[in-house]
Amino acid sequence: MIKTKPKPEEKQKTPAKQRIREIIKKPKDKFLTKSQKDYWSILGENQITLCFGPSGTGKSHISIKKALDLLWDEDNKYEKIIILRPIVLVGKDLGSIPGDLISKLDPYVYPTYYLINKIIGQGAREALIEDGFLETMAISYCRGINFENSIVCLEESQNASMEEMKLILTRIGYNSKLFLSGDIEQSDKFKDGKKSGFYDAKDRLTNMKDVGIFEFGINDIVRNPIIGEILKRYAD
Repeated sequence: MIKTKPKPEEKQKTPAKQRIREIIKKPKDKFLTKSQKDYWSILGENQITLCFGPSGTGKSHISIKKALDLLWDEDNKYEKIIILRPIVLVGKDLGSIPGDLISKLDPYVYPTYYLINKIIGQGAREALIEDGFLETMAISYCRGINFENSIVCLEESQNASMEEMKLILTRIGYNSKLFLSGDIEQSDKFKDGKKSGFYDAKDRLTNMKDVGIFEFGINDIVRNPIIGEILKRYAD
């Protein structure tokens, strides 16, 4: 009788929520203004939220924080965060970037990575990516995809065309949220920000069920008071 060696026990997979909680510490609720807290609440109340506002108001910080809060919370069934950014440069094109698609996207999503690093740390952010809880994607490759059980964050939305905006809005699937933020006064693609798909979406989706629209003003700037003065000079 031939004896066979017992198979090594397979490593038991750690449940997703448990693994996420190992990577991310319990999020702290820290808001610098009432507007930030109001925006954080609106993000939780709606499937789709559009946020408009100038630089330095914290619109990106709060949307990313909310996404991380929802991913961490065991009462929610979200499986991942997906970061989208229009592939648009400020100024001169840098030319072809070597590497695979992810490597080509890195320079564009770096501002969001930098923000996530500030909230949870670089090590935690890299662990989320390695375990598949944090993904980046180019808008051009979203055709045919439905975002299920996901929190999708579109940064710099003012650079999205009407076609791109329609594409993104119609990708939302079950048990998902879509956070869109941007400043129509700082579009790198449209001379008139009101020509962007982001502004167009505001007109189309106002007063629609499960869609929230929030606006920050110059008085909500918290990054550095001089930013508000600079923006006033450029508005003249």
